[in-house]
Amino acid sequence: MKVEVKELEGLMREVTVNLPAETVESALKNKFDEVRKDTQIDGYRKGKVPMDRIHSMFGDAVRADVSEDLIRTTYPEAVKQETLRVASYPSIVKAGYNDDGGGFSYTANVEVYPQVDNVVYDDLKVTVEEIEVKDSDVDEFVEGLLKRFSDLSPVEREAQATDVVVADLIKLHAPSLVLTGGQFAGQEIDLGNPVTVREFREQLTGAKSGDETEIEVNYPKDYPDATFAGATVKYHCQVKQVKERILPEFNDAFAKQTGQAETALELRMQIRDELKARLVQDQSRSKKSQIIGQIGSKNEIPIPEGLVSEYLNNIVEDFKKRYEDTDEEEVRRSYHDVGIGTIRWNILFNHLAVQENIEVLPSDIEERIKKFADNYKMTMEQAKEALNKSGSIADIRDSILEEKVLDFLVDKAKVTTQEKQTTKA
Repeated sequence: MKVEVKELEGLMREVTVNLPAETVESALKNKFDEVRKDTQIDGYRKGKVPMDRIHSMFGDAVRADVSEDLIRTTYPEAVKQETLRVASYPSIVKAGYNDDGGGFSYTANVEVYPQVDNVVYDDLKVTVEEIEVKDSDVDEFVEGLLKRFSDLSPVEREAQATDVVVADLIKLHAPSLVLTGGQFAGQEIDLGNPVTVREFREQLTGAKSGDETEIEVNYPKDYPDATFAGATVKYHCQVKQVKERILPEFNDAFAKQTGQAETALELRMQIRDELKARLVQDQSRSKKSQIIGQIGSKNEIPIPEGLVSEYLNNIVEDFKKRYEDTDEEEVRRSYHDVGIGTIRWNILFNHLAVQENIEVLPSDIEERIKKFADNYKMTMEQAKEALNKSGSIADIRDSILEEKVLDFLVDKAKVTTQEKQTTKA
């Protein structure tokens, strides 16, 4: 087998494979023998049809099948022989049997991974907020906890800023990706929750049972539900009921009711510890997110379009499973740059792991499986069986490797801590 590789534009390579006559003739003979074995026509028993008749009857089909078989079986060998790190499925642009002396040749265009000689990670700078839990933070959490254990009582009056309004909503206008249904009955809209969009809080305060109005909601770009983020949706709103929230008193009895503590003081201390743990996690995520962005900027390697297309295909399929009226082109536009960044980071962190001899040890994987087993109350054997069946063992290794690379980079970065920024609802 003779293989020639020609560089095309960007990461595209033209791979031409020439197979010798003896290889092709052997493949053709075997295929014709298989066809003859299963062929029966008038005047001949099964498997006894003369070979010239077999060639006459099935020649074109056999040659077509053999050509597909030859490409399928030799292409991986050709790629391995030329040490090509292919990043996409091949596109066969030319294939055929050679007239001069037999043999078979084909040409495939394929994208390869970019060559990464050295991942640059010098001068990394990270800025994070200081970890500080204020009494007001604990008070805010306590307020939310009291709301969770509160009772809602219907009232015959106008809605106040702390009430819950029960309303039927009818979608009048919305981007197709946001809402697939048209009517949403019995929606509970908490006017006292800062997460509730401003338009609902403002326009439903003062409303009473039986009122009808149209509300156009401009969801902020940082809205928690990414599906709605940045979208504008108009609703017809019919108020069905106004409910007053009755909060319990924060005391030792309430602490026991939560099942988390015996006294109110102990519960506040636990809340403070929980909030601090969340801030530590947020700070860690922020560091890693900034690192990923800087590594991408310092190493702007080209990205195979085939990988981007595959990434976007998966995103589109996920949207289609959740939303009937998915605008495929809009999804692709929205996630194109995200896909490039994600793929670039995946390529770079794997190269950096090799570059800096960062490895995943068997003990690392065992520890992660043990955590999985403990979370789902399984034995180690049951956990391993479940992960092997789902094909998640490889994902675990990749996840651990990424974490190790990020920890390595965070240790190299200059970290600046700034005062915590406060935001108002």
